[in-house]
Amino acid sequence: MNIVDYISYYGRHSFDEKEFNEVDNLIFSMLSYVDYSDVFRKDITIGEAGNLYIEKHGDKKYVLPSINDGIEVLKGVYKSNRFKDIEMSNYYYDANEKSQFSAVTFKINKRLYYVSFEGTDSLLSGWEEDCRMAYKFPVKAHLKAIDYLNRNFLLKHCDLIVGGHSKGGNLALVASMYASIIVKRKIKTIYSNDGQGLRKAQINSKFYKSIRDRYIHIIPNYSVVGLLLRNEDNYVVVKSNKKGFFSHSGLTWQVSYDHLEKEHLSRFSKVFDDGFSKWLDKYDDEKRKMFVEEVFKLFYENDIKSIEEIKLNKEFLITLFNTSKTLDESVKEMAKDLIKVIAKTNLEYPLF
Repeated sequence: MNIVDYISYYGRHSFDEKEFNEVDNLIFSMLSYVDYSDVFRKDITIGEAGNLYIEKHGDKKYVLPSINDGIEVLKGVYKSNRFKDIEMSNYYYDANEKSQFSAVTFKINKRLYYVSFEGTDSLLSGWEEDCRMAYKFPVKAHLKAIDYLNRNFLLKHCDLIVGGHSKGGNLALVASMYASIIVKRKIKTIYSNDGQGLRKAQINSKFYKSIRDRYIHIIPNYSVVGLLLRNEDNYVVVKSNKKGFFSHSGLTWQVSYDHLEKEHLSRFSKVFDDGFSKWLDKYDDEKRKMFVEEVFKLFYENDIKSIEEIKLNKEFLITLFNTSKTLDESVKEMAKDLIKVIAKTNLEYPLF
């Protein structure tokens, strides 16, 4: 079973009949990948949003799997009794050449709300922002996530579950850490579904300690993204039916009745985690910053602005890196070291 099967099996039960669980968390976290810009209105329900979205967009497919996964989940939930009448509010999307951020809130019952932060979409600016997390804190998306919680829930009498998938999980964690004390008291649980960790300073901070007992970090047994940066070893490992980077998709996570099936972390993930941590330790923030800026500058100079363009121009991309005369030699050296980490990991299973 996966979450689509869970929706079919438990979709007839309301949240009053069957209380919120970790599978529901994954579903709400993935629904934020859908672009509701042309269907959203105040207090629209999931059922209404699903109807309008399918009417306008049909079976349109995207290059980025996470967006397609979110749409598939929406198609699964918008007619189910469990989800169709849940109100959506505070939908917000903001993206430019430096940052990408989106969030939406789901009203589970009169008292309980799930705040879902979107992971990285297809815009290259969002991926660059992800990479900036290796040398900078906070990035712009962090500030927007903190503001989203404070602006929408400071004066609201409610309980909150805050979550997200991938980068959205990282945003859920950071927003909860740095929310105002009034909002922070309303947060009951924080879910990061295969989201990146933190920098050393933040994971050792009083802000992390203030929410640690409410933080649940879920990663698949072949996790890559969820092991980036620094993490405590307190994550929940769940079983995916895919290996390597493909396990990042929440649709591959296995469900047993009303919970995610637990598993041990694979050697693949342990090798990657060890190699990437050593790569981070080898280079200071200035070196990491130069690496990220130089690589993405190369993309923008060649008018590459989205993941779709990279996937459609793989051969061009390889040629670009091999022939570029603008890349600093130290950047090329860092790239080679990172490729070695990936190559060593690939000895067990392909990463892509």
